[in-house]
Amino acid sequence: MKNIIFIILYLITFSGKSQIVFFPEHLQKSHISKLKSGDSLFFYQCHVDEAKQELTTSSGQKITTKAKRLTITEKFVIHKTDSAYFCKYYVSPLTNYPNKKFPYLTLTEVTNWDFELKLRKQLSQQEVLLLAAFESKTHAITHYELNINKTCPNEVIIKGKNINEQFMIEGDYLLSKQLNCL
Repeated sequence: MKNIIFIILYLITFSGKSQIVFFPEHLQKSHISKLKSGDSLFFYQCHVDEAKQELTTSSGQKITTKAKRLTITEKFVIHKTDSAYFCKYYVSPLTNYPNKKFPYLTLTEVTNWDFELKLRKQLSQQEVLLLAAFESKTHAITHYELNINKTCPNEVIIKGKNINEQFMIEGDYLLSKQLNCL
């Protein structure tokens, strides 16, 4: 009987329509594990990365800049429908100074963040569990961590029905990589 239940759960999980995600005990306090059908959870992640830029002039000349540290701000809208989890991935334009706009954010999205939708997808069971584990890698921000400097670490705002907080991320975890959005 147990084998039949596992086969049915396996087929449901990989059918692309719905899935049942079982959260291990250490992840059951995460906000994503508490989502009910119809609920959404927003993750705004801001991180610094290095990038080169290549410009082409009207005459066809190519100019390449030195690598610069840039701020990348991303938004992930996680929506649960029945037992399936869906993600909408948005990116905001770059800023030249690391985390210049992020430390002083209000916890309300404003239009000048200029998010652009880049991807929509259904999340796999593993990706949902990665989101729950990601939440466990955050800690509350202390006042001195809000200073703008060249070593600003990753930050995340998590918004939902029962949360509206900004956190520091312990480590170099990027949701866009974890959720295969790049």
